[in-house]
Amino acid sequence: MTSQPLTLTLTDAPVETVSAALHEPARPRGPAVLLTPGAGGSYQGAALTGLAEVLRDLGCTVVRANLPHHELGRRAPRAEASVPGFRALLQAARQQVAPRRPWIAGGKSYGGRVASLAAVDGDLDVTGLVFHGYPLHPPGKPEQLRVDHWHRVPVPALFLQGTRDTFGSAAEVEEHLTKLRRRATLLAVEGGDHSLDVAGVHAPDGVRRPAAEVLARLADPIAAWLRRLAED
Repeated sequence: MTSQPLTLTLTDAPVETVSAALHEPARPRGPAVLLTPGAGGSYQGAALTGLAEVLRDLGCTVVRANLPHHELGRRAPRAEASVPGFRALLQAARQQVAPRRPWIAGGKSYGGRVASLAAVDGDLDVTGLVFHGYPLHPPGKPEQLRVDHWHRVPVPALFLQGTRDTFGSAAEVEEHLTKLRRRATLLAVEGGDHSLDVAGVHAPDGVRRPAAEVLARLADPIAAWLRRLAED
């Protein structure tokens, strides 16, 4: 099942509409999900699409969407400056796609970080957060941590993190999970980079795997996280 083009109509945002894609499962169940891309990427990126397809196959209705700066062709601002746009995106996705369903928010790198900041900045009304390569720090600058707001995150979180992620390895992320108020689940990808691509030289079995294949192999633990989320 392929995705469908979707245009989200925003209010109180720098753009009136945002390009998006909708993944509808054959039998919708559980929450709907909003995913946004990394700072320089787009909603059409292969890694973000791969995550959306896994979640769709698990019964989630998924919206992949650009942030306003992507739509305007601009460089990403400070993550905090993208919070209002993210909130407008979620409001539009909820109203246009699944107004009666609970929602999860997240995304790849910058997109996931913005979602986490939005969750602590007022009532975002989500039941969980999912991070595809959380940007724990800039590459080569492990002292510049991006966790100051974690103690205020009000919902459970799922981290999909590579062991060779230069923005923060799975081991580095694990060191800081106790800062989160709610339960955090870390799924470490052996040999995975910031996009969760695994080069053959770093794979346990020597076989190169792109992010979409890696994410498909994580379907069972992601499903388990969704079940626990529903029980909370």
